[in-house]
Amino acid sequence: MMNERRRIVGTSFAGLFGISTAALLVACSGYSSSPASAPPPTGAYPPAYAAGPGYATATPAYNAPPGYAATPPAYAAPQAAYTAPPPGYPGTPQPAPQGYTQFPGGPAPAPTAGQPQAAPLAATDPNSLQGILQGLQTAMMGTVIPGGTAMPGDLTEAGLRAYALKVAPSMQTEGDLLKQNLTEGQHAVMMVTLQAGKCYSIVGFSLPGAVKDLDLNLLAPPLYMTLAGQDLTHNNTPTIGASPSPMCPVIAYPLQYKLDVFAKSGSGAVAVQLYSKAKS
Repeated sequence: MMNERRRIVGTSFAGLFGISTAALLVACSGYSSSPASAPPPTGAYPPAYAAGPGYATATPAYNAPPGYAATPPAYAAPQAAYTAPPPGYPGTPQPAPQGYTQFPGGPAPAPTAGQPQAAPLAATDPNSLQGILQGLQTAMMGTVIPGGTAMPGDLTEAGLRAYALKVAPSMQTEGDLLKQNLTEGQHAVMMVTLQAGKCYSIVGFSLPGAVKDLDLNLLAPPLYMTLAGQDLTHNNTPTIGASPSPMCPVIAYPLQYKLDVFAKSGSGAVAVQLYSKAKS
């Protein structure tokens, strides 16, 4: 009897507790002040979140600062202003001054009234110019003896002076003497000054068995890319302006020419000297 009463009281208490709990949950849900959150529209995402798969990436709107255009201008790469190279610079051929051979590819100089157009100082082979210019890129500056002072007992110098009596008669040495040992295919250069009122010959020499084919090429200023005179022989005794046809410049002021000395065949010591006399 006692056990049956306890069972009835426990059942009643459990039912009462369940009803009270349900009522409390209903009351709490009724007092919520926040509406249910709606899913974000397509293309809009909370800050600091990346777009999920299948969503388009949102592009932030451009807000122009005060005083600026509402649409940002398209980027244009800066263009460097063109500055013409100075006169005489490669790539801008200029008319050659009177007395110069025209620069290859440049415009022909306009004849000047009353002034004769100077011809090359000696015979040349224009077809050889390209090979000469290529060789000059690796040429060395020749070893010179100031004033052409002779060295007693030097057979190359002795041979040069003996040969000059034949090809440059009645002429005197002028300027420096080039003395150089050349290997086959090697170029050496020296500068020579020519002026009006004189006639010139350039004489080269190498002993038999040394340089077998020694060439001389005279290049005109200011660019030293045109031939003013050239040795056209194929031996060890080259000359430019040999008698009876020496070189007689007509330019009124002295000009420096570049002389290319080329060992086309053979190797050994060479000597080259400029000779001159007053123009008669």
